[in-house]
Amino acid sequence: MDKLLIKRQLITHVRNAAKYYPIVSVAGPRQAGKSTMLKQAFPDYQYVSMEDPDIYALATTDARGFFDRYSEGVIIDEAQKVPNLFSYMQSIVDKKRTPGRFVLSGSQNYLLHRNITQSLAGRIDLSTLYPLDFDEMGQIDSWDDHLEKVIINGFYPGKLVEGIPGKMFYSNYIKTYLERDVSDLVNVGNMTTFRTFLKLVAYKCGSQLKMTDLSNDLNVSVNTIKTWITILESSYIIFMLPSYHKNLGKRLLKTPKLYFFDTGLLCHLLGLNDEEKLRSSDKFGIVFENLVIAEKVKYKAHRHLDPDMFFFRDSNGLEVDLFEINGIDKVAMTELKSGKTFKSEFLVNMKKLKDIDPSLSMNLVYNGEDNVKLTELEVKNWRSLHV
Repeated sequence: MDKLLIKRQLITHVRNAAKYYPIVSVAGPRQAGKSTMLKQAFPDYQYVSMEDPDIYALATTDARGFFDRYSEGVIIDEAQKVPNLFSYMQSIVDKKRTPGRFVLSGSQNYLLHRNITQSLAGRIDLSTLYPLDFDEMGQIDSWDDHLEKVIINGFYPGKLVEGIPGKMFYSNYIKTYLERDVSDLVNVGNMTTFRTFLKLVAYKCGSQLKMTDLSNDLNVSVNTIKTWITILESSYIIFMLPSYHKNLGKRLLKTPKLYFFDTGLLCHLLGLNDEEKLRSSDKFGIVFENLVIAEKVKYKAHRHLDPDMFFFRDSNGLEVDLFEINGIDKVAMTELKSGKTFKSEFLVNMKKLKDIDPSLSMNLVYNGEDNVKLTELEVKNWRSLHV
């Protein structure tokens, strides 16, 4: 039986970008499907990976020889592992700016982008491929869209297509990729402490990030915590949702909230490995919130749309889960609730803010079955998020 090949939404943009830019880059977490998508997008290109020892040795010791062999029509995987390649690429494409000449992929955002900003500005198109979004998940015949199952199973394509048990997949993901990549970037020292840090970060999901709390909990310096957080961000494990900045007559809190790109990994770190345990956990609401916000980030990135997403919280504790800017000064407020029953109390905070600024629209995403559109409110089941 042929293995299911999921068509990724980003492939359309990547193919189009290669008509105009000499270099196309796709970054994203390990196991998100970057290599598979790029081979699908550019079937006639050569493929080389900097994780192949022979390729890595050639690229690091003889970059000129590497580009003599791979001068165009090539996918270079994990390109950020050999930073000196970027200046050579700059020189090559400046001499001959052939569209789609090089296609790069990388799993460590800040290294790849730092070198790009130095060497390749104006010569490169940048995209990010995350784990599957809801539309892409719909291509999997076996996808069970029962909420708790969706959350625990996560969105990594290889895991889902191969049917790898969650505990096995995520344990290996942490050991094989995350811990190794972290060790490549910094001297962690005590990996046991780092593993504890990962679990603490999962516990802080959906809350405003306070470095000093993590520092005190782990008895490591604030600078170490900052470094580790940066690595998790650059490896596309977590992301920060900024606070809404427009003045609504309130003193706004500016510390961002922390979320995970994949709810399966989040649940694994929280020890919520079965549906009943998740459903009865006091973290269920936060994990649902994470599911919806991460889905919106992935959906927009895969279609090359600007996320423009925030949360709202003021010094009096008035909070709304999500603010989205759609177009010029069109702001949608959304509350995210894991319950199946609509309650008017879900709208209290949004109504208070709408009294201050009537242009704000009110939305609710929940686990109930009904989708309702009223004059001042739209209610959606989470499965209908993009409808």
